[in-house]
Amino acid sequence: MLFNYFNLIFKSIYKVRIKWMLYWSTLRVKMLLTIVSCSYGKKLQVYGHVDCRVKTKDQLKFGDNVMLISSRIINPLIRGDMIFECIESGEIYIGDNSGLSAVIISSRMKVSIGFNVAIGANVQIFDHDFHSLDYLKRRKNKNESIKVAEIIIEDDVFIGCDAIILKGTHIGARSILGAGTVVSNMYIPPDSIVVGNPGKIIKNHNLSE
Repeated sequence: MLFNYFNLIFKSIYKVRIKWMLYWSTLRVKMLLTIVSCSYGKKLQVYGHVDCRVKTKDQLKFGDNVMLISSRIINPLIRGDMIFECIESGEIYIGDNSGLSAVIISSRMKVSIGFNVAIGANVQIFDHDFHSLDYLKRRKNKNESIKVAEIIIEDDVFIGCDAIILKGTHIGARSILGAGTVVSNMYIPPDSIVVGNPGKIIKNHNLSE
């Protein structure tokens, strides 16, 4: 009886904590996006700390019903904050009804994420190399000759935790990337299942066939 009583108290505290987190985290991100003139749609939900690093207006856009989770209270697999970084003229777009958990997205060109996309904890998405492949330029710490290529993630894609998506990758609709998968400069047809490092297509799961 006593256990049930304390269990009820803990559950009530947990629910209140989640509601406060949702309120303040969402308010913070909305204010930040408004200050930097970036847009968000209806019913944006944020849990935990989200860092938005942009240079100019409209570099970062969220559609309707987007959920951003960056708290271990919600997802115990999370290891750090969520970061959206737009370098120079980079752009990031997150489509309607998509959910992301503690992702890090860095763009120098464009990262486009479609509708109803689910991205697991700690996924990293970079449309550029952070440093030149020329060792002489790296010595001088010059950001020259850095390779850049757009990333496109189509609708209804599921990306497992700890996956890494690098420049030039195009993921077709309804595809699935397994946990820890690494893909770079790769076209993935719709309805594909991709696993491994480097990522390989192991099957097609088109339910209409």
